Amino acid sequence: MKPALLIICVLSICFSQLMAVMDKGNRHQPAPVLANPAPEPRARVVAPFHPRPVMLGQQGQYSPPDFSQLHDVQLRKQAFYDYMLPKIYTANQEISLEREWLLWLEEKLLQGDQITADELNDLAAMEKRYALSDVGSGGNIYERILTLMPRVDIVPASLVLAQAAKESGWGTSRFAREGNNFFGIWCFTQGCGLKPARRDAGRTHEVAVFDTVEEGVRYYIRTINTHLAYDDLRKIRSAARSNNEPFNGDQLATGLLRYSERGLRYVNEIRSMIRSNKLSRFVREYSA
Repeated sequence: MKPALLIICVLSICFSQLMAVMDKGNRHQPAPVLANPAPEPRARVVAPFHPRPVMLGQQGQYSPPDFSQLHDVQLRKQAFYDYMLPKIYTANQEISLEREWLLWLEEKLLQGDQITADELNDLAAMEKRYALSDVGSGGNIYERILTLMPRVDIVPASLVLAQAAKESGWGTSRFAREGNNFFGIWCFTQGCGLKPARRDAGRTHEVAVFDTVEEGVRYYIRTINTHLAYDDLRKIRSAARSNNEPFNGDQLATGLLRYSERGLRYVNEIRSMIRSNKLSRFVREYSA
């Protein structure tokens, strides 16, 4: 046999033996086990965010910026919007989450589902937080929810901005800079805040001090939502909700007659600020 032919035969035999070995190994290799997928857990219907006080986002760490250093009026206003709007949106979102839970609880009742003891405790806590603690835990649950609903609602950013700008001089007042108070909110305990420089004789009020601007915004909105003086504002807002109509700061400002001793003149100034500065453009959608 020629050498070349001999080499080809040897290679052919080696290749055949190699394939046989590989085939033998494959026959002994167990097939992969295909596990049945674990059944997905059933979806649960759960309540929205719990109704306890909600604190979203980071708290302010520093005093407000010195807006008085911005001499251009438009730049100062824009800086004011940029600074205040995130705080206003966050405070309103916190309230929206509470309102969402309240609406969920109402729907649960309408469906005939049982209200748990924890949910009743949460409802009572919310009533206390919104100055309705005198309602009592023994009343009709559905009526208690309906009583709470007008109070647990957002305040349009346009109105919050207008009042903050009016009361703080676009963030330049002493009370805004030193007390994080952009809304001229008073307190009546000696030492509770900053003493006004031009306080009338015989008066003892001070201007409240807050740890952060965020706390001041929350307090202002809670005051609008709970104080008897702003019941008209809440009625306007509640009527719009009942009719599935939008509401805005210009509308709700008419319910601020008792915010200032200047009454209607003050209301007209706030409405004018909303319109002239086009503050109604600052709108945010909320979950409830």
